[in-house]
Amino acid sequence: MTDIDSIAAAYDAGVKEEYNRLASNPLFEAEFELITELMQRYIAPGSVVIDVGAGPGRYAEFLLKRNCKVGVVDVSRKSLEAFNKRIKGVFKRNILFSEIACATNLSFIDSNTADAVLLMGPLYHLIYFGERAKAISEAFRILKKGGILFAVFLSTYNHIAQFYEENRFCCSNDADILMKDVATTVKFQGYNVPQYKCLPEIAVHSIEPQGFNTMHIRNLEGIGVKYTENEMIKYFSPEGKRKLLLNLRSTCENPELIGYANQFLYVGKKSFN
Repeated sequence: MTDIDSIAAAYDAGVKEEYNRLASNPLFEAEFELITELMQRYIAPGSVVIDVGAGPGRYAEFLLKRNCKVGVVDVSRKSLEAFNKRIKGVFKRNILFSEIACATNLSFIDSNTADAVLLMGPLYHLIYFGERAKAISEAFRILKKGGILFAVFLSTYNHIAQFYEENRFCCSNDADILMKDVATTVKFQGYNVPQYKCLPEIAVHSIEPQGFNTMHIRNLEGIGVKYTENEMIKYFSPEGKRKLLLNLRSTCENPELIGYANQFLYVGKKSFN
């Protein structure tokens, strides 16, 4: 079973870092734009949205500003406290609830009530297939027919690159077998936090059988993962940020490049059947 306590403790200790991440450099700012532009396309103002793994609530706040009704869920108490403090009652009437819970157990949320569900973090921390399947099935249950699922996965791209660097003379099939998905840990705020990484094809094959029709697979950093620190300097100006976003947007759904990123976004619709 995934160590949820370690995840909660790490994010309790890193609330500020997590909130600031999406504004800390042009690549992360572009990540936020690539996600929210699809939210604007598929989540209408006034929609009911459940943000599972909301953290300190950047996406929840974005949707609240669009007059959506939002319920937030996270395993980190301090992340939710920071979100509620920051909102300061401005959007109080549109906050459905703020609950400490794991994505695998959302029984307190009624079925067929949400227009959209966000899984922006849980699926890259739940390292066992059964747990991820349960989180996806809970999202399916909560969604209305035709409701939209947004889910972020970590890609095995870096593992594959490292594998080839360290095993240059191995058969390529070795990498195919070993790197389709990977369970590992990363140090965050002094805690060993579990991480799950996979190729986009694995993500699709885990979500579609549960009743979703895939609409988008979108790289987030995409080709930006190869930019050096010196190369990134030119993108810190307003014009540079605009060019970076255009570059990433033009390639983010290129079938030949899908998965060539640290993270990718899955967007799917709950079947009407």
